[in-house]
Amino acid sequence: MNHLITISFFVLSINFFAQDKQDEQNEIVAVWITPDEIKVEIYKEGTRYIGSPINSEGERNTEIEVLNLEYKEGKWSGKIFSKKRERLLDVECQVEGDKLHLEVTARFISADLQWSRAR
Repeated sequence: MNHLITISFFVLSINFFAQDKQDEQNEIVAVWITPDEIKVEIYKEGTRYIGSPINSEGERNTEIEVLNLEYKEGKWSGKIFSKKRERLLDVECQVEGDKLHLEVTARFISADLQWSRAR
C-alpha cells in the first residue's frame, strides 16, 4: 500500500511540474502593443510561437508573421521581421508581468525593445 501511495504522489507531482512549465511557456500568448502602437497577437502553433499583427477589426492577419519563436531554457528565441531593414533579425524575448522584453540582434548590433500586454 505504501508503494501505491508513493507512486501516486510521484505521478501527481510530475503532472504538477509539467503543467507549471507549460503555463510558463504559454505566458507569451497574448496581444501585445508595440511602441508604435501596433497590436501583435502571439499565439502557439505546434511548438512554435507566432506573432501576427491585429487589424482594426481586432482580427489576426495570419498572412504576416512578425515573430517566429521557440521556447528554450526559460526564454523565447527566434526571428523578428524588421520593417525598417526589411529582413528577419534574431530576437530573444522574456515576459515580466505585463511587459515583453525583446533583444533584437543584427550581426554585431543589438537593441532592446519593450512591448506592453494589451488590456
